[in-house]
Amino acid sequence: MDWRILYNPLAVLGTRKGFVMAVLIVIVLTAIAYWGGVHLDGALDLHINPGFPSLALVIVESLSAWLCLALCLFGASRMFGGNGGLAPHMAVTGLARFPYVLSAIIASRPILGNLMLKGVIVKPGEITVRPQEMMLPAIIIGGLAIVGLTVWAIGMLYFGYREASRTEGAKAFASFVIGLIVAELISKLLVVCAVNAM
Repeated sequence: MDWRILYNPLAVLGTRKGFVMAVLIVIVLTAIAYWGGVHLDGALDLHINPGFPSLALVIVESLSAWLCLALCLFGASRMFGGNGGLAPHMAVTGLARFPYVLSAIIASRPILGNLMLKGVIVKPGEITVRPQEMMLPAIIIGGLAIVGLTVWAIGMLYFGYREASRTEGAKAFASFVIGLIVAELISKLLVVCAVNAM
């Protein structure tokens, strides 16, 4: 087995297969987020919403996170001398959404979502944390698993980004960080605009 599939699947699958897998992963993530009442808030973030989000909003969130990440990382790589194409960046960013599929399952309402909502109550202008509810072993283990999965996703994204952008060293790291921050900001703005429009 080629263990790079766990941290740089683009190197194993190539651009064409990687892109097809990326599309499938984004579709599965969108479906699970809708089923589980999970918001895909920005390029890197997900959280449980007190009310179930609409299907249209979840689709907008999922697509904006994927496309913003791909376009911003592609743009950042070009600014730093990378010569990779857009298709590999689309494949990489979609493949790196796989750990979010697992996170969305863990955070979904039927698994841990309802327990988490009892521990943290969010109202307009007010957040109430109930420590006794948040100290349940299931929530602690689930929370640690989600943090670990997010780290895995960022690792997959970075190694795949280096492959897609054809950059190395400080240039790869600096352009990756810049692209990631810009993608997170733009995708959050798009989600806010989508929420206000609906």
